[in-house]
Amino acid sequence: MIPSDAESTTGSPMSGSCAELNGVFRGKYGVNRSELAATVPLAAATLIGTAEISRIEHGRVVKTNPPASDWIAATKGLLHGLLAVQATGARLLRGAAGADAILAAAQQDARELVPLLGQAALLTTAALPADIAPQTGRILDAMLALARRRAETGQAVVGDMRAAMGPVQGDLDTLLEKVGEAVYASVVDSLRAFRDESRPEDWAECLMLVCGPPFGRRDNIEIAAGMEVFGREALGTRLLYVDSVFTIPDAITQVAGVIADRDLGEDVFGDPYRMWRDLLGDVACRHAGGGFFPPMGRD
Repeated sequence: MIPSDAESTTGSPMSGSCAELNGVFRGKYGVNRSELAATVPLAAATLIGTAEISRIEHGRVVKTNPPASDWIAATKGLLHGLLAVQATGARLLRGAAGADAILAAAQQDARELVPLLGQAALLTTAALPADIAPQTGRILDAMLALARRRAETGQAVVGDMRAAMGPVQGDLDTLLEKVGEAVYASVVDSLRAFRDESRPEDWAECLMLVCGPPFGRRDNIEIAAGMEVFGREALGTRLLYVDSVFTIPDAITQVAGVIADRDLGEDVFGDPYRMWRDLLGDVACRHAGGGFFPPMGRD
């Protein structure tokens, strides 16, 4: 029984009661979703940037195909180093504008970045193929020079990151091209092996979840590789990007959620994909003049 005097943050007793009821209803739906994980015969999941494909059977990971080349993982340190250098510079600038606490912390991070980048340089260059090692070395040199200058002065200058990266932009583009091709080939090969090791009837229903950050990246390499194996028509029906998922156990939970919503859509609306859209999506499409994203699967 929901108390009649339950209140929401708006102070409305009715709103509070409805919110609690909604929580109860959603909890009962969640039980079904949790139980479904063990009933799905086959699913695949990957976390973006890893080039690893996990094989999931009945809610358990039974096999993980690693990337074809060790150096693929090594490049993540370099690319994440770029993120750290840019972010630290932004914080130094913000702190210099009057945020003293941020400035002190950013200056400490700037000092810590120098040895960390040096460590990344040793690990990365030792693992890379010869045809991209020179480009990578030049990128790391540019990052280190900028990081040392900031560490020594405790300051960043507007535009200094772009000034440092501009001369090595061609090197960065070459590196990303090589890494992208390697990741694409690795994921495609893993998925083909995944398919060949599966019963045809299980593969025909297999979902692939590409899991990543809340702000989903456009032109995702893992989705492109999945389209090569599953077919372009699988995009949005069997091949799905799932945001805010950073572990394979969380991906397994999402597989069950996808199935639960698909069953709900079929049972309530006669459309298995209806719940993969906003519940008020028909009105939204009418006002917007059409759907916001590419259609799911074949018409």
